[in-house]
Amino acid sequence: GRILIPPHTTFSSNYRRHGRGARPVMQCHDPLSFALICASCFFVWGDQNLMAPNLSQIAACFKFDDAERDAKLGGQLSVAFFLLGLPATLIIGLLCDVVQRKQVLVATLLLGQGPCLLTIFVTQFWQLFVLRALTGIAVGGALPLVYSITGDLFPKSSRTHASALVGIVSSLGSMTGQGIAGFMGPSYGWRLPFVVVAAPGLCVAFLVWRFAEEPKRGGAEGSRAVMDYVRPGEKDSAFEHIASKTSSSKSSSSKEVSETERNAPPPSITFGSLLKDFAKKSKSVFARKTNVLVFLQGIPGCVPWSIIGVFMNDYLAVDKGLGVTAATAVLMCFGAGALFGTIGGGFVGQSLYNRQPFYATAFMGAAAVGGIFPWLFLVDYDGYDVGNAGSMRRVYLTATFAGCLCSVTGVNVRAVTVNVNKHHERGTAFAFFNLTDDLGKGFGPVLCAFLIRKMGRQRAFDFGFWCWVPCGVLCVLCGFTVPHDEARVRREARTLGENSGDGTSETAALLGGGDKMV
Repeated sequence: GRILIPPHTTFSSNYRRHGRGARPVMQCHDPLSFALICASCFFVWGDQNLMAPNLSQIAACFKFDDAERDAKLGGQLSVAFFLLGLPATLIIGLLCDVVQRKQVLVATLLLGQGPCLLTIFVTQFWQLFVLRALTGIAVGGALPLVYSITGDLFPKSSRTHASALVGIVSSLGSMTGQGIAGFMGPSYGWRLPFVVVAAPGLCVAFLVWRFAEEPKRGGAEGSRAVMDYVRPGEKDSAFEHIASKTSSSKSSSSKEVSETERNAPPPSITFGSLLKDFAKKSKSVFARKTNVLVFLQGIPGCVPWSIIGVFMNDYLAVDKGLGVTAATAVLMCFGAGALFGTIGGGFVGQSLYNRQPFYATAFMGAAAVGGIFPWLFLVDYDGYDVGNAGSMRRVYLTATFAGCLCSVTGVNVRAVTVNVNKHHERGTAFAFFNLTDDLGKGFGPVLCAFLIRKMGRQRAFDFGFWCWVPCGVLCVLCGFTVPHDEARVRREARTLGENSGDGTSETAALLGGGDKMV
């Protein structure tokens, strides 16, 4: 779609003009900030698969046998990368609902790229374990931040497109990082790719700190009285207090605010108040059935993704005899297909969603189940031959097709999550979303390492890919709950705007609202 950026455009009026079922129009409140967010995603996700192409080389460096390679480099490091960062992910999700999200994003980038850069000095397994755990915290924490900010940069009618763009650059980052590791690793060693990815990522962190701006919280919902910006340290409960206050004074008194009230300091933050606020938001998030279904689908749905990201490159290189370079090329074809699937799946999903949300969720579920079969072919195929052009062409096309199918669910399920959560609860919602994703990604390789010992790599991977079946079923079930949850969010946002009446200036004054906050 085309990008329309008229000055001072209100998203609510645009939504009424286009409405559900009309041709979607891509809109963004702040294109520069969104571009920097996308650049951040590129490098954060670029760290994720840097080990996969050279798993056997790393095992040789630490003198691991094949069983230790799968158990330690595949299983234990996945636990470090995905599971040990879960508490930090929840904390970051909470913080991005109550403080300036840009600063948290910068800190997250530094936390991810710094340890990635230090990998060049690793000589022992425990050092790699610690550094990958720190990088995993950044990867996990980036998700609630990115989608919380993106939800405030785009209206509902464009959020699937925005989610698609974020998914594209994330896939590009993951694919680029894996490609750098695969093509550089055999010649320059497995450590150097970490430096090549981390160094420009640190530069992006500086650009975000210097040029990105904090978007309006809820500015894309169309409420006239949604606060413009939240200063660091301010709680959303203050916003709720002001909304109720202005509701009870819609008469002339709401137009005249005393100087004392206008200059009242924001509520102070304590650890107890943060926990209370988090508990309140968590209760609200889990009260929406769509959220529960979305969180649950992530656990089985991420098991196949963990196989692809952790084991598949090495499996094709060693077990199927392709070598690191050719195996990396197969995974890059999968990544290229994922890009097309993200773009096409995002636009098709948005079009279906604008007509009827159930159509979009059914599309997600069908794509998830359909992605099983090309991967079963790649796992079980015995005709791999680098010297046979026909055989490799078949493999490359199958991998590309697998990418097209497998990427559809991710881009659409994130947009659905944005739509069914209030603007000041999206960070919390995506923290839980990422938590369940990480449970799947963390326990998936551990489960596979256990199954590999029992039945070998091929049968273990076959079993793992069938986990997309319950994922697809849960996605379809979301179609029955989305309309109610989405209408509830719109109703609450509209009520808030109506209750504010003429008290917009009071709200802005008490919450520190302004034109910009950098």
